[in-house]
Amino acid sequence: MSEIFIHKIEEIILSDLENEKFGVSELAAEMGLSRSQILRKIKSITGRSANRFIREIRLKEAKKFILNTDLTASEIAYKVGFNSPSYFNKCFLDHFGVTPGEFKKSHESIQLNETIESKTKVQKEVKSKWTWISALFIIIIFGSFYSLKNNFTFTSNDKTQYSSIAILPMEDYSENNDKGYLADGLTEAITLELSKNEAIRVISRSSAMKFKGKKSLASDMANELKVDLLLESSLFTDNNELRVVVQLIEPFPKEKHIWANSYHQSTSNALQLVSYVSNEIAKEICSAVKLKSKEPKNYNVDPEAFDLYLKGRHIWNNQKTRYASLKNAQEYLNASIKIDPNFAPVYVTLAETLISLNILIGDNEERLINRENARKAIDKAFELDQTLAEAYFTKANLIGKLDWDWERMKTLAEKGLMLDPNNSYGHHVLSSYYVVKGNYQKAIDEALTAESFDPLNPATGNFVAECYYIANQYDRSIKKYKEVLEFNPDFGYALNGIGYVYLQIENREKAMASWKKLQNIMGNEKLEMCYDISDFEYCLNYYLESAKMNKPRFCSNPTVISSVHMILGQTSSAMEYIKIAFKYKNEDLPIMLAYPDFNSLHNNPEFLEMVQKVGVVIPN
Repeated sequence: MSEIFIHKIEEIILSDLENEKFGVSELAAEMGLSRSQILRKIKSITGRSANRFIREIRLKEAKKFILNTDLTASEIAYKVGFNSPSYFNKCFLDHFGVTPGEFKKSHESIQLNETIESKTKVQKEVKSKWTWISALFIIIIFGSFYSLKNNFTFTSNDKTQYSSIAILPMEDYSENNDKGYLADGLTEAITLELSKNEAIRVISRSSAMKFKGKKSLASDMANELKVDLLLESSLFTDNNELRVVVQLIEPFPKEKHIWANSYHQSTSNALQLVSYVSNEIAKEICSAVKLKSKEPKNYNVDPEAFDLYLKGRHIWNNQKTRYASLKNAQEYLNASIKIDPNFAPVYVTLAETLISLNILIGDNEERLINRENARKAIDKAFELDQTLAEAYFTKANLIGKLDWDWERMKTLAEKGLMLDPNNSYGHHVLSSYYVVKGNYQKAIDEALTAESFDPLNPATGNFVAECYYIANQYDRSIKKYKEVLEFNPDFGYALNGIGYVYLQIENREKAMASWKKLQNIMGNEKLEMCYDISDFEYCLNYYLESAKMNKPRFCSNPTVISSVHMILGQTSSAMEYIKIAFKYKNEDLPIMLAYPDFNSLHNNPEFLEMVQKVGVVIPN
């Protein structure tokens, strides 16, 4: 009876093998039993938990796929109901003692040995030669198994030169799935460590994070990110221990695992885990792909303060467009500083959080206060540590936007890029410098470089399109905006930007369609409706009227209000709002002054005086 019961369970699981969500509850429903009944019955018959029993059935099927198909490990993982190849790799290793890749290699070697033995029976004259080769294969196989069982590590002797890598989002498999902020912190730390090596292009965190929680093949991810290496990783907790499992994959021409390892640390010391794992992984990758690694930076910081920092940075990284979330991040960061005021990275994140908050604040006085607080935070970071690349980029950004000291901005950005040549943000800052200085080709080049390190981030693509627009390359600008919107159809900045380009080429209909969609996304129903029932000029005037009101406030950015006045030919009103932007040192003003929207003011002495004070160079 027990055998019939287990056989029925196996049939049900196999019938829905690819369904990653099929678990104990679904099995119980199929069997017509309660969840507790199915748990007890499986345990009493097999001695295993129901979850483990289901997982072992999946792994046995995976073994069959490995032996009988040419599917990659990632493809097999999804075939047998795992939503993460790295977790599948870990489970396979735990159950069979080797990774899927090594299991396949060992099977192929055994088959080859059998072929060799068969041939020796027919060709006795070369028996000693084949016996020697067979023995050699056995030694290799045994050595491979021994290495994996003891170290879970292997390296490639392949002479292939790799030029690019993406650190994929670390999967959180902690007991309560509550270590997402730590997994993201580890992902970012590994990325930052590896980014210091200029010999390899490292994709930025924001682009790699697009694949967080997604079911994608290694080859598809590598193709989209335009890289030839991927690092997959998972975070596990067991009692009081944190465990990180990683594997380095070469997706093309056929998926190949180059190197893998496992790291352990006490749950009470997240800092040591992040520091140790990121440094060691960077070293191992550099060794595996034959790159020279750089000396890591180690911090001594209170564990509780570090945990608060990770939580604050996690929020800032993932919810930059939400005011309440950013204020929450600010609270975490301030709490971290209160416990340990000598940890430099927390001040960099605090400065960036304040800058992000400014985009969402309507009050100009409050924006000034925020920027000054951001300046103080970044100055403190420099006081504590002058080796943080991200501190140079944040300071360069503030120096340019607060002080209009463009040459110092350039110097700081270049120093930061010497420390971290793969940093997309650094190249973005440098591109902004060249826009302000009227060197539009260099601005475009730097923007494209930023995009190469962060290809899936709509903000980087949007800035490339903006640079093309400023350089009067309207066709290229529209093409780039369309690329951004193809993958991010609700990205408001692109919808807004492409509307301006359409106006420059005198296509009001498309401009209106783009801005109508923007208002729909923003929830401005009345303005969206206006585009349907009224003419273009009326809608823009309605927008201006609404934008200048406190409630509802469609826009509080004086540079945007100024540009809308320019579209309507209201130059005196446009100058009024340029002066407001100048008074409060609006962060968008320097770049906006270079926009084609203001071309008709290039003979206006008042406008030219403003341009000169800001330090913007407008080419003849």
